Order: sequence, then C-alpha cells, then structure tokens
Amino acid sequence: MNSTRRSQGLFLILAVGWVRSAAADTIVDVSEQWKAHVSTSPTSNGGSAGLPHVSTATASTAVPNNCECESLSNPEKLEQCTYAFTGTVIEASPPKKGKRNVSFDVDEVFKGSPKQEMPVVEEVSEADCDLPFEIGQSYLVFARWEWGAVMTSRCMGTKLLEKANRAALGPSEALKEKMYLHLRDACMGRLDTVCCLSSLKAMRVNYHVPEPEEGCPSGSVPDRLSCAGSYTWCIPLTETSHGPQER
Repeated sequence: MNSTRRSQGLFLILAVGWVRSAAADTIVDVSEQWKAHVSTSPTSNGGSAGLPHVSTATASTAVPNNCECESLSNPEKLEQCTYAFTGTVIEASPPKKGKRNVSFDVDEVFKGSPKQEMPVVEEVSEADCDLPFEIGQSYLVFARWEWGAVMTSRCMGTKLLEKANRAALGPSEALKEKMYLHLRDACMGRLDTVCCLSSLKAMRVNYHVPEPEEGCPSGSVPDRLSCAGSYTWCIPLTETSHGPQER
C-alpha cells in the first residue's frame, strides 16, 4: 500500500498521551504507543513525522478569489462528511460531463468505513478551482454520500496532504482503538468503574477523544456523563451533549 502518513505527535500527546478521569485523577500514558506509531510512519521530502507541514504557497498557487469557500472548522468538516481519510491517488479519469472519477488507496481513517480502494467523484468546472488529483499524490479527503455516489470537493476540505492541517483531526480511528484499551484498563478496580466504562462507551460511539489539558479545540465543547468517574471528551457544537455542560 502506498502510504504517506503525516501523523502529528504534538496533538495526540496533548489530547490522549496524558488523560485524567474526572473523579479518580488517573493518568493514562499512551505516549509509548504513539512514539512507536510515529517511528513507523514514513515522511516525504525529509520532513518530520512529528509536526504538521506548514504550507508556504506563493501567489502562483493561491486560490483565486472566485473560488472562496465557506469557512469550516475541522469538527464541522467531520460533522458534515460521511468519510474522512488520507489516501494516495491511484486512478484519476479526465473530466466528463462536469464530473471526475478518482480512486484512492486509503491510508488512515478518521470517519466512516471507506473501502481500501475508495472511489470518489469530484464535480469539476475545468477552472483553477478544481483539485488536480494527480496519480501518486496524497490527499486528506472529506467526502459525502450523495445520491448513490461519494462526492468530494475543495470546499468540503479536501486538499493535498502536505498542505493540510492533519494535526487538527487528531489520531486516526486505528490509533484511537489502542487508546481506548488503555482508558478501559484505567477504569478497572475503582469504586466508580461502572460510570468510567459507561463514559468510555459513549466516547467511542463517534470516535471522540478525551479533552486535552488546554481545552477542546475551536468548534467543539467538552462532554461527559453526569455520574462520578466519567471521562471528559470533546464533541462538535452540533452534537447533543450527554451531561449538563454549558455551551
């Protein structure tokens, strides 16, 4: 599989490397698992796997004014899409009747259950606003199921991986599953085990992550169960809270 993971250690260490449960002050250390993940993640152009790539695009690569999109936070992009993943373009057809078919070799998954070879459709205008989708390039893809097809576009948030703020999405679903195992173990042998495990179950439903020490990122708010011993995690503003948090 062609893989160009650009996993971001800084976000995950803050978000899940040192997680405290609300009542028992239990610290869950998953930093070693993260370090092992980073050490096996390939980089390109000599970049670091631990920090996000910062785009330094010049005026020649700037998006034309008539291509402006609605400004969406990463939680909002995830909320509106059916699938979110990173992947490498393995096939891209020429535009035809205003559409272009593109297939990706999927690497990391952040939402949904895309196929390993995931076909998507882009609506094209044959202008500078269209995504190039060249074979061999890696993208962060936000896609939505619409009328029998999986659609994507630049305005959904899809962009070249090297120019994407991959860190803001947090860990992939596979890495979250490893984190959840550690959080489950930390619930055991406590007076509030039942509440702790219930909160972990609620957190896992939509693959949320625990609230980092500096607070939830923009576009999201903390959520938890109302019982003692609940973990606290971050949810999009549009999602229904489990507890009495103020918004």
